[in-house]
Order: sequence, then C-alpha cells, then structure tokens
Amino acid sequence: MDLPGSAMVFRRRYERWSDAERARITTESFASGEPIAQVALRNGVSLGLLHYWRRQARAIGAVEELRFVPVTVVDQAERASGGIELSIRDVTIRISGDVDVPCLRAVLEAVRA
Repeated sequence: MDLPGSAMVFRRRYERWSDAERARITTESFASGEPIAQVALRNGVSLGLLHYWRRQARAIGAVEELRFVPVTVVDQAERASGGIELSIRDVTIRISGDVDVPCLRAVLEAVRA
C-alpha cells in the first residue's frame, strides 16, 4: 500500500534504529491518531517491531496509559411530554403526551370525515 506523497524507507533486518529514531516513531504512533500500521509503513518499520517498541514504552512508564473513566448511571431525566394542537375549521383537537403515527392518522381521518 502506497501512501500518497510519502517516501517509503525500508531497513534491512540487521540494521538498528537509533534511540532517537525509535523514540520519534514510537511517540508519533501514540500521538498521531492514525492507524499504527500507517505510521509503521511510512517510517519503514515492521508493524510487529513498532508494537514491541510501544509495549516497552508503556512498561517503563514513558507513555500515559489510556484508561476507562468510571461512570455512574443515573435515572433518565424526565422527558418533556409532547403534545399536538390541531385547529381545523371550527374544531380544535388537543392531544397531550406522546403521539404515535397510527393514533394521529386516526384522529385526522375522523376530522376529515
């Protein structure tokens, strides 16, 4: 997969990444918000190696872990009740509360009759 406008860099298996390069790529993989595979591909790093670097960064505490925030469920706030008021000729119809389509259709047909 080619990324538009990007140079592809691939290293041989025996070449080592400098600490600065490793830190830059690892930081980019956490901060960019894009898929890790794209960061790895753009930088010429295998996906497995980048995952390994990310695990190392988490293990030494170099990266703040993303955690779930505790949530408390409360009762649903009361909904404002709906209502419809129809004035057709000399007839006014008020329906309070939620109105479903079949009920409204029946009322309109009765008024038209």
